[in-house]
Amino acid sequence: MNGSLVEGPGRHLRALRGRLMVDLAKGEEEARDGRSHPQHQKVRERLQKSLIAAGPAVAPPEMAALHMLESLSRQSSPGHLALSLTAQALARRSQRLGEKGAAAPFAQALEVTAGHYQHSAARLEAQLRQSDLAIAAQRHVSEVMARWKNGEFNGWSPAGRCYVALEELRWGAFGDALRLGEPGDKTALLQPVYDETTLRLAHSVNASPHTRHFYQQWLHTPPQPGLLEHKDMLCWLGAVHDGERQPVSWSVTQTWQSVSLGMPRICSARRLVNALVEEIFLL
Repeated sequence: MNGSLVEGPGRHLRALRGRLMVDLAKGEEEARDGRSHPQHQKVRERLQKSLIAAGPAVAPPEMAALHMLESLSRQSSPGHLALSLTAQALARRSQRLGEKGAAAPFAQALEVTAGHYQHSAARLEAQLRQSDLAIAAQRHVSEVMARWKNGEFNGWSPAGRCYVALEELRWGAFGDALRLGEPGDKTALLQPVYDETTLRLAHSVNASPHTRHFYQQWLHTPPQPGLLEHKDMLCWLGAVHDGERQPVSWSVTQTWQSVSLGMPRICSARRLVNALVEEIFLL
């Protein structure tokens, strides 16, 4: 069971490690916020066992989490978003511990680790700003769309596939270009994403981009082995959303709940893509 989450469609997701890094950096207290669901924690724990090589027992538990974070970071070079969000989460925890007068060893380790990730994020940002961000973004979009076309995301609902593809873009070179590039370039970067994801999403239900369907057709996940585990992973990926600020992303990912009031009941691929892109990249 330990590896089952990444033996299914999750094995293709390159956003997993970055997303897990941020969860580990947040710690238990921040991870269990008001939007959390028991499945989120279960998925996180199973991913830790799947993606992080077991090391020697470390006490206390919070120190073990830092060791797991460092181990995960060493496995493959984290992207800029993963480094930045990890650094921010660690800095918040360090500040809170300082205000509470926490035990010195862990507080010092947390401060050092936060500084390390801040330095790594700043160094990578400087490198990226000297590169051709737009070219890298275009290449990344083509790669992710090809993976979607080849069926790598087919374990999820049509809307879930779209969400996963956009998350892959957010955590990689496309997201870097959108965050670090010139503000005036955003429209040019986003237009191919709007167009290509709309075509792929419409194709997944054999419709035109403007054909409207009842929302359940977009959210229906095809029967398959491990169906619940794949839905749990999507739930974990979308745990940062809430039903009011990102109603479509929340409805697509948090399928253990009723859909948000803001989720359109009858909608086209174009409308869904417009909402998902806005919620993931622009809010």
